Amino acid sequence: QRDAMGVDYYAVLELDRGATANDIKKAYRKLALQYHPLKCKEPWGPSRFRQLAEAYDVLSDPMKKGIYDKFGEEGLKGGIPLELASDNPWSVGYVFHNNPEKVFKEFFGGDNPFAEFFAEDGSEVLPPFGGLRGRGALRRDPPVLRDLYVSLEDLFHGCTKKIKISRRVMNEDGQTSTIRDKILTIEVQPGWKRGTRIIFEKEGDQ
Repeated sequence: QRDAMGVDYYAVLELDRGATANDIKKAYRKLALQYHPLKCKEPWGPSRFRQLAEAYDVLSDPMKKGIYDKFGEEGLKGGIPLELASDNPWSVGYVFHNNPEKVFKEFFGGDNPFAEFFAEDGSEVLPPFGGLRGRGALRRDPPVLRDLYVSLEDLFHGCTKKIKISRRVMNEDGQTSTIRDKILTIEVQPGWKRGTRIIFEKEGDQ
């Protein structure tokens, strides 16, 4: 995933250079969920997750993307002469902060999630209190991630929380679909740790 001008951030996100801002967001969402360390246990997983974060960090920022598109990774990181930068003066090279979790949490809207919720229609289902059931024969859409914020006191004593999800539901004609909201109730158990995952089977898109 390198070219003559360094790392190809578009290839990292499995995109071509004509990708729109929306394409970039969709690609990062899909791949970050797929290769997040909680989901991908391959030894190369953390490196792939970091590459995705750096690629999104660059391509989602209009100024960094503009310089990268013109001068490649080397120009972006090494800095370019001000006279070549046009309306975007760039005297100091770009340095990735090397914190892919920061990019991930900012993208999904959480700085300090205590629990992560995946809603999916069942190819791999994790029961609420651990364990792993087999994979189904059908390929399903990637899980939908939701963060739930609870206080340390709630984690110590336990509590009931509600979370609203939006899901695509098939209409009666079997051809069209509608986005509908649904409230899920979560019984937070005393002693749960940060990063606890719960699967709500068949609560994803249809």
